[in-house]
Amino acid sequence: PRGPKTNLSMLSQLAKRAPGLAAAACTAGGGAVVAKSLPADWHVNSVPASIVLGAAAANAAPAAVREAIAPGLKFATSTILRSGIVLVGAKLSAAQVLALGWTTVPAAACSVGAGVVAIPMLAARAGLTPKLGALLAAGTSICGVTAIGATAPAIAATQAEVAVAVANVVAFGSFGMLAYPHVAHALFPEGDSKHKGLFIGLAVHDTAQVMGCAASYAEQYAEEAVVSAAAVAKLTRNVFLAGVVPLMAVRHGGAAGASSFAAALPTFVLGFVGAAGVRSLGDTQCASGGRAFGVFAADEWKANADWLGGVLGTKILLATGLAGVGLSVDAKAFRSAGLRPFAVGAAGASLVGGVGLAVSLALSRATREGE
Repeated sequence: PRGPKTNLSMLSQLAKRAPGLAAAACTAGGGAVVAKSLPADWHVNSVPASIVLGAAAANAAPAAVREAIAPGLKFATSTILRSGIVLVGAKLSAAQVLALGWTTVPAAACSVGAGVVAIPMLAARAGLTPKLGALLAAGTSICGVTAIGATAPAIAATQAEVAVAVANVVAFGSFGMLAYPHVAHALFPEGDSKHKGLFIGLAVHDTAQVMGCAASYAEQYAEEAVVSAAAVAKLTRNVFLAGVVPLMAVRHGGAAGASSFAAALPTFVLGFVGAAGVRSLGDTQCASGGRAFGVFAADEWKANADWLGGVLGTKILLATGLAGVGLSVDAKAFRSAGLRPFAVGAAGASLVGGVGLAVSLALSRATREGE
């Protein structure tokens, strides 16, 4: 049993962290309010909104306030953020990935691989720090803000590097969300919803931006099937997070300087993979006519898993952790970074989007020729 000294120590830690945790939670809530108040067709996610709001608030606050909230922000940007990443895995299911066909996996591998290899090289040529290059690569190639949030603690990136990488994802992902519906309509055959959705899912950065892009296409061109195809393609990309995070940790000396892939695999990434595995197993059991783990009916299982991953994991824990990142940012970091990170981000977004387009067009042509 814990003694009085242990309990007092825990209470002392809680008291120190409370102001920062409250600030992060309130900022995340404020980001959600801001996102909802913006026009729906902008498809702005609450997470980047909370980061921007947090950065603005922190840089306007007196030094005494920033000092008081620092312990809680450290907890939010580590433990809470990593807990959110684990639960995000509950949104991913192997059954959903395979629903679009096995070719989705190598297609996503091409898109992700191109970004992960080339963007750090572009960042190095531009004189950016290696860790910022890693964050730009992960965010552009895999799943936007979530990938940045997962990679940052694994490579010990600074809050400023995280903020600059997030700004890139928001900027160029939003551009892709607006432009790619017209690209898909112009270049793909009429009625080829599967490969239009594949292209959108491989080319746009963040999950919310992908869904906004696909929904925009469906509304403009009356082709609703593009939405589900884009969602599955994006889920397939997200799975690569489990491999890329430890790879980046090996490259950049994360995980206490681990020099092997296995040693660099952060515990929270194992949790992410485990949550995805549990979701996949439950989905498989429901698909065969049974109950997930003998308890949950199919609709109940899906609703619970989606709530864990989409609400608790993403909208609460991940949003709070990344709001803490915003509250930790010094505006001087943006001024010192200049335009170079955004030049690299633009080049990286063009590369990942271009590879996604090329692969999707090739698969579309192969499918037509095989019919």
